[in-house]
Amino acid sequence: MPQPVWKIDTTKLAQMWKERGLSPEDVADRMGGVCPLIHYYEAGVHSPSVSDLGDLAWALGYAPDDLIASPRGEVSLVDLRYAADLTAASVAARLRRDPTGHGQLIDHRKIRDLEEGRKVAGKMLRRPKASGLLTGALARTYGVLPRVLMDA
Repeated sequence: MPQPVWKIDTTKLAQMWKERGLSPEDVADRMGGVCPLIHYYEAGVHSPSVSDLGDLAWALGYAPDDLIASPRGEVSLVDLRYAADLTAASVAARLRRDPTGHGQLIDHRKIRDLEEGRKVAGKMLRRPKASGLLTGALARTYGVLPRVLMDA
């Protein structure tokens, strides 16, 4: 199973629930999860999935970005694709099936161009709102927060 490309700031995590007067058990209850998993996050043994990161942040009353320890820009788009265990062709296929990518001529070459920082042509990419939706679809495809994708 691919590993998340971010780590939780374990010191900040413990500080956050202490500031809120919560125990790991309280956080687990708020998340609807089990306490050992919270202890694994606290110890840095496991990193939560995107949805679990959102649940954890909500349980603590913080934004998901507040929990991430990785410096911004440290991860590349290729790293995100590899961490999701995807090929450029499979990413392109998923984006074409996504409602935001419908009708776009997205192929593995465009994904590779994007990863290598080259300009990617496309009618949808000229409109900021539409390209933002495609960015969200790519973040979902990689299983990361949009912030992580944008930093890459």
